[in-house]
Amino acid sequence: MFDPETRAFVESGCALIVGTVEEDGAPHAGRLWGLDVVSDGPDTVVRVLLDVDDMATIANAAGRGQMAVTATSVRTFHSMQMKGVARYVEPATEGDQARARRYMDAFFTDLSETDGTPAKLLECFEPRAFVACELEVHELYDQTPGPSAGARIEQPT
Repeated sequence: MFDPETRAFVESGCALIVGTVEEDGAPHAGRLWGLDVVSDGPDTVVRVLLDVDDMATIANAAGRGQMAVTATSVRTFHSMQMKGVARYVEPATEGDQARARRYMDAFFTDLSETDGTPAKLLECFEPRAFVACELEVHELYDQTPGPSAGARIEQPT
């Protein structure tokens, strides 16, 4: 599902937004703090890191709910969206903690270098802890601003 360039992009310090659906059908949006491609191909799975205090996203994901993840380059606005179903939520591992640190370092550096905000000021946004969730990716969409925004990214058969 992901060519090497796309995989590198979604695993970088790009901005990561997650959308889930509440029990009553209301949408909920949150931020993710890292993403790794766990398996690729017909059964693509990504592991994402959620803020431990984002109880709505965690509850929606824990119920094997629908989930959409949008990844956007802070520098170029290149953007794509992954849609699928959450598999489960579990405590973050030491590897997840290290992943979150790498993600935040890259993300905050990009923000600082593009808008001039000192990286030290951005640290106030760091979550106190993380939980991990795996997402079965079923669909991909191009969300880069422009005439192709919203177009489904077709997968090779």
